[in-house]
Amino acid sequence: MSSSTFPDIPGQRGFATTQQLLKAGASVSHLQHLVRVGRRPLRTVYSRAPGPWSDADLLLAATLWAGPRSIVTGVHAPHLHGFAQGHDAPPVATLLVPQTCRTRMRAAGYETLRTKRLPRAVMIQDVRAAPIERALADAMRLRQLTDHQLRGICLAALQNRRTTADRVTREIECGRPNADGGMVRAVLDYRRGAWSVPEAQLAAAVREHPTLPAMLLNPRLTTTDDKLIGKPDGFFPDAGVVVQVHSRQFHEGHDEVEGDRWASTVDRDLDYQTYGMVVVPVTPATIRDDLPRFVDRLSAVVRPRLGWQSGGVLVS
Repeated sequence: MSSSTFPDIPGQRGFATTQQLLKAGASVSHLQHLVRVGRRPLRTVYSRAPGPWSDADLLLAATLWAGPRSIVTGVHAPHLHGFAQGHDAPPVATLLVPQTCRTRMRAAGYETLRTKRLPRAVMIQDVRAAPIERALADAMRLRQLTDHQLRGICLAALQNRRTTADRVTREIECGRPNADGGMVRAVLDYRRGAWSVPEAQLAAAVREHPTLPAMLLNPRLTTTDDKLIGKPDGFFPDAGVVVQVHSRQFHEGHDEVEGDRWASTVDRDLDYQTYGMVVVPVTPATIRDDLPRFVDRLSAVVRPRLGWQSGGVLVS
């Protein structure tokens, strides 16, 4: 079968299954020829052109191999959703299939997992992926992510409105007891206003510190005429102290008008100082490695300023 007669099936990027090829008129000898010339990436799945193929293409081919209702789950699915980019995907990708399917299948780099709770697939680049909350829960159950990694990715998904706290909670309730600690903490972080794991860790340390007053997470600071000053990571309203968790992970690159995000983030700190506030910067590495010492130093900045008069600064 030549490339000109290979069926062009929408959404399959030049791949076709054995049944689809036979229906299009291919013979067994044609299929054997495709195998010999390197155009069968997976058993029962053939390609219009020989490899190599991209990881994304092979993931799509795997859904054809696993069956028409198969869904990519585990840590490979958050990669498709645009999360977990800093975490290496495991060598074997997992695809959910209905409980009624035959016994678990394995191929080079792919395996199926039967489930009674097959979720509705999310189509991403022609690939059927599990919803982010189900994918993360499966990644934890399959031991593909640590609690810390799970917490960070889940919180990012919540903050980017790719899922909701209720949906994550329902998924937790469907899992094994104590199996989703990272997701539980992410929901608590989100409901307390944290936008990242470092912010949540800092907020917890501030709450436990004996001399620090309450710190607001990501409040909206405006002038009396409703001009936005900013949304700092942390703010002590009784002292006029802003805490900014500066991380290039979230602020590198350029925005939609080609502005430097990192420079813009740092420059924005000056806006707070214009209104009489003090800015205390901190990096995620400091929060991770030297949090108690940083919080003590933060207290030394905040306490002398207690009683600060906000003047034209409003908090909402």
